[in-house]
This record gives sequence, structure tokens and C-alpha cells, in this order.
Amino acid sequence: MKKTVFLVLAMAMVFTACEDDDIRNADIPSVVLNGFTEQFSNATGVEWEKKADLYEAEFEIEKVDYEAILSSDGTILKYKYDISYEALPEAVQASITADYDKTNIDEIELIQISETSYYQVEFDAEPNDNKIIFEESGQVTTEITTW
Repeated sequence: MKKTVFLVLAMAMVFTACEDDDIRNADIPSVVLNGFTEQFSNATGVEWEKKADLYEAEFEIEKVDYEAILSSDGTILKYKYDISYEALPEAVQASITADYDKTNIDEIELIQISETSYYQVEFDAEPNDNKIIFEESGQVTTEITTW
């Protein structure tokens, strides 16, 4: 009986600790919501998190996964979304062909920061996956943090 009680309490603690950090739309400042909907008016399934003074939104547009980071004044700092290998610029594809194993690609995302596009490619590797960010020219950049 004691083992059962202990097990139930342990499971309750695990589930409490695993609660996500999502916050409700009602708790998002209107200036942030306005900035978001101005750019992504057709977003569905929006989930919000707050990290320090930034807001992160995860959502879908036409069945494509997106994420966006907004400042507390509603400015979109950056966003990313899933793309296919074929949607990569030819220079990025050439760089991957020359320097990486294309068959190990796990995920590809386009990251938009201001007017500049970057391409985050996640390669399946042991023991950890490896994310590389490419510029449109095909050059690898370390100036942009993987996300």
C-alpha cells in the first residue's frame, strides 16, 4: 500500500513538473497580439510562451509549422517555418551535397530575420542532432544562433 501511495505521488509530481509553459491569449499584451496578427492573420492553433521579455508563438499556416519571436512592443524579431529540401536555394543544396550527407537531413527551416532569409538544416547524427545555418549564398554562418 505504501508503495502504491508513493508511486501515485511520484507520478503526480512528474506530471506537474512537465506542465508546459503555455500562456493564454488573454495574458498576452494587446500590442503583442496586434503585431502578431498583422503579420500572421491566417495563423491557426497558436500557442504562446513568454521567455524573459520576449513572446514566442508556435502556430500553423496552411498545415506548415511556424514559430515567431516577438518583443514586448509587438515587433516580430524573427520567425521560422518548415520547408522542403527542394525549396532550398540551389547554392545551399550544392553546399549540402558537397559537405554533408543529404540522407541524414532530419528537418529544414527557413529563418526570417528582418529582410534576410537563412536556412537551418538539422542533420540526424549520433549522439546529438547537428543544426547548421546557411546563408542564401550557401555559406555556413555562425553569426545566427540555431533555434
